[in-house]
Amino acid sequence: MSAAPPLAGVRILDLTHVLAGPYATGQLALMGAEVIRVERPNGDDFVRRHGGSEDMRAAGLGASFLSQNAGKKSMVIDLKTKEGLDLVMDLAASADILVENFRPGVADRLGLDFETVRAVRPDVIYASISGFGPDGKLSGRPAYDHILQGLSGLMAMTGTPDSGPQRVGFPIVDYVAGQALVAAILAALIQRDRHGGEAQKLHVSMLDALVNLMGPYAVNWQATGQMRRLEGNRAFSDLPFSGRFDTSDGQIVVTANTPAQAMRLCAALGDPTLADEPDADRVRAALDTTFAQHTTKDWDERLADAQVPAGPVLGLDELLADEDLSRLLDWHDLNVPELGRSFRVPGLTFRAPWAPDTLPDAPRFGRDTRQVLADLGHGPERIDALIQTGVIQDDPDRRTIR
Repeated sequence: MSAAPPLAGVRILDLTHVLAGPYATGQLALMGAEVIRVERPNGDDFVRRHGGSEDMRAAGLGASFLSQNAGKKSMVIDLKTKEGLDLVMDLAASADILVENFRPGVADRLGLDFETVRAVRPDVIYASISGFGPDGKLSGRPAYDHILQGLSGLMAMTGTPDSGPQRVGFPIVDYVAGQALVAAILAALIQRDRHGGEAQKLHVSMLDALVNLMGPYAVNWQATGQMRRLEGNRAFSDLPFSGRFDTSDGQIVVTANTPAQAMRLCAALGDPTLADEPDADRVRAALDTTFAQHTTKDWDERLADAQVPAGPVLGLDELLADEDLSRLLDWHDLNVPELGRSFRVPGLTFRAPWAPDTLPDAPRFGRDTRQVLADLGHGPERIDALIQTGVIQDDPDRRTIR
């Protein structure tokens, strides 16, 4: 890191759980924000124990948790108690941003609604994320990635007639919504800095964030009445020279989307006249036959030399193990002292002169409860009393307060 990060000095009170909200606050932490994660006493955020080895899950540092929580602080507070709510309001008064992903209406019932928080922090950026938005008949329904992939139309265009509708292989809706939340919060910070300190209320609908990316398909349907279904490996360009093809030992994806690219592809395959073939089925049959004759590596190198856009179909493990490809990723070593090892985890999704070179540890459950409360002015006796009554939980392996 060669410059101060842009969010240095910004405090975020993070009341989110699972994936979308924590991913967003994790990205903001990488931009320099101080993120205080408030967790519930029963530790019911399943992401802490999702993925990874048995000892990772036992420590509450599962693979899904480690990938997006580096550098955050963790507090455990019972929001259903008056004392716990008072503590959170103290935190809210000190925070620039509050992020929550309760089901719509829950924050109001807890006493953590926008108006209440604005009363203690007049310039707060209050950001919410939910499945279906804050109002309407679906607002109170639970929403998970799988459900939203089905409702959004994404699943209806993923797969083949033989397979039927298929989900995208990772929780894409959570991460699309998380990126939308990052953009909303950054825009709100600019708005506050340029145009005054009025409180702002933001809301990201996971459904809206995903469907927003499908604009070309929606406009095409409005214009023609036709909807694309079960795309399989059909290219967005609809051209027969693009798609996924089987090789002698794997698969390769080719996107020859322009006439010039199609001509270079056919020349590289040893059949220049194929570029003039008007029958798309014949083109596809010829390509299938030709690609099956050589290895993926051979075709990848041959098409690269011919300046034809193409690449092998890899598993994530193969990509990360590839020295040239992995070097292109902004990933960093995350030390996990509780396990005596480190993992490579994602950093920011872009390069910047202030991007972090190293990552701080991801927090154990409740690791920073004492420290944060002490920083707010609570004495040791008060903190001990709150622990004894169950209002807060402390990390049993806590570090000495600095």
